[in-house]
This record gives sequence, C-alpha cells and structure tokens, in this order.
Amino acid sequence: MKTYLKSFITLAALFGCSVVVLPSHSGQQEATEQSVVSSSNNGAIIAEKAKSSLLLDIIKLSNGKLVTVGERGHILLSDDNGQTWKQSPVPSKSSLTAIDFFDDTHGVAVGFDQTILLTTDGGLSWTQTHQLDSLEQPALFDVNYVSKDQLVAIGSYGLYMTSEDGGATWDAQEVDSLADNFGGFSHFYSMTVIDSKNWILAGEKYVSGETADFEEINTGLLAKTNDGGQTWSKLASPYDGSFFGVNHLNGVLYAYGLRGNVYESRDQGQSWRSLFLKTAAGLHDMDFLPNGQWVLVGTGGVLIENTATGDNITKRRDLKGRAAVIAISDNELIIVGEGGVERVNLDAE
Repeated sequence: MKTYLKSFITLAALFGCSVVVLPSHSGQQEATEQSVVSSSNNGAIIAEKAKSSLLLDIIKLSNGKLVTVGERGHILLSDDNGQTWKQSPVPSKSSLTAIDFFDDTHGVAVGFDQTILLTTDGGLSWTQTHQLDSLEQPALFDVNYVSKDQLVAIGSYGLYMTSEDGGATWDAQEVDSLADNFGGFSHFYSMTVIDSKNWILAGEKYVSGETADFEEINTGLLAKTNDGGQTWSKLASPYDGSFFGVNHLNGVLYAYGLRGNVYESRDQGQSWRSLFLKTAAGLHDMDFLPNGQWVLVGTGGVLIENTATGDNITKRRDLKGRAAVIAISDNELIIVGEGGVERVNLDAE
C-alpha cells in the first residue's frame, strides 16, 4: 500500500474504523477495506444504539447542551450533562468527523464525502449545504467558526474550504504556501482559531524521498496565519510524525499526535517544548478543565490527566479507542469514541 495512505490507517486505528478509497496522486486508485462511511441522501437512521456507536467529536454549548457526531451521520444531543441522549434527524448517512458552534443555536458539522451540515436551532434539525457523494472525494476532518459568517473546513489532500455566508455556500481553495515540491501533498487534521486573524493548523505532509525507488516521506505539519487565512506560513515541526490535533489556552499552544508526542509553545509556534508523556499511544483530542489543567484521549482507550503532581495515565479496560473529550466540571468528563458515549469521573480513575 502506498505510504500516503498510512495516515488514514492511523486514523482508522484511532477511531476503530477502516479506511476509505482516496485518489492516488500517481493517477491510480488504491482501495482498502470498506469504510464506516455510508454515502446516501436518504438520511441517517434513528437508532436506539446510536449513543453506543462510533462517535468522533463532541462540543459543549454555553447553555450546557452537549452535541456529538459520528458514523453514519449520527448526531446526538444531551441536556443533562450526558445522562441521556436524543438523536437528531440528519439528511445524510455520511460519517461525521467534526462539529463546531458559533453560539447556542448556530452550528456546523462536517465529514466524509465532503459533507457539510448546518443547524440554526441548536442541533435539533440539520440542513445539508455541501456534499460530493463519492468515496474518491477527500474527507473533511475539522471545521471552525471564525465569525457568524466566516467558517473554515479542512481535510485530506490539502482540502481547505471557506464560507463567507454562514455556511450556506462553500469555496474550495488551494493553499499554495503549504504545498510541497516533487509531487508532495498534505493532510490537514485540526485547526484552532486564536482570534479572527491568528489561526494554527496541524496535520502531516508527504514529500518524495531521494531514494532510488522514490519512497515517500511523511513529517508533521504545523502552519499559522496572521491575517485570517489570506496567507499561511509553515512552522518548524518539532518531530517527524503526524499531528492529529492542536489547541490553545491562555496564550499557550498545544500540538499532539503519534506515539504520545505532545508539544507546547509559548511564542505563537516559533518554538516548541516536548511534554514527555509516558505513553506511546496516538493522541487525538485535548480539552481543558475549569481549573486550567488539560486532559488528552487517544488510542487504546488512553486518558491522560495533567495534574499538579504529574500526569495520570489510565486506559479503558476494553482498550476501545477514544476520539474526543469535553470537560463538564473539574472532575467529570464526557468522552466519545469507539465505545460511544461515556462519562468519566477523574476522582475514580
């Protein structure tokens, strides 16, 4: 299998799913196992077990409502801190990978088949504003509101899409400054919006090697914009592996990825310091507790809690992968992943 598909195998391992068919840059297509993606315009099936299915992202609104998204177009809502969940009707069965809200009513979800969904009622109902219904289409992996009107969605093979009308229409753009020479390309996995002008992007890039058989080499990708996405510049990556996520709090940037690698930057990404966690797990999502401490989740059901006395590392007994985490108090988390939704009390870990 071509090296450039390894990133999707890695994501599959994180999520507990298999890899999609994606276009090859050599002009041929490489197929792997059938994906969890189910492309259909018939809409997601309302299922009792949806809360136990593969879920890939979660967000907490200012009114306390939780919204999570995942495979087969599942979107679930909770108004009681994750005690109970209700599935929303969705006009697509494509697996959803990321969600963001501008306020308690306006939200966006993205995923495979370049599916983009909007809500104006806090997630109770959704409309589809974009989709390319083919397994050959790159997937979207993250989406961010910059303002109520301006949104940015990113994904595989350098997919970079913007909207200036609240998500009603979308424009796919080429980010030339992030392209590589010799037929290289990048996958964009995560973006964090610091303010309206300053954003940080994380992922991986592939470049042609100098060996006789032209082996492809992948390295971590970090980039920033200081002008609201008009121009981008690459940042020096502190290690060679992929970055699956990037986040920020109080002027500190965090980037995390394969083999337990987590880095922090206190100078807007100009330099990075390793946090040296005692784990080899792939790290997929980070959130911050109200007290300012952070938590990370990833492969093998790993959960890492940063505390005043050190880092506490635990795992699910069944080792099912954890994809995303949201803190609902100083000692309570809602985590989603291969095992669906779970509530975790940090005092009991």
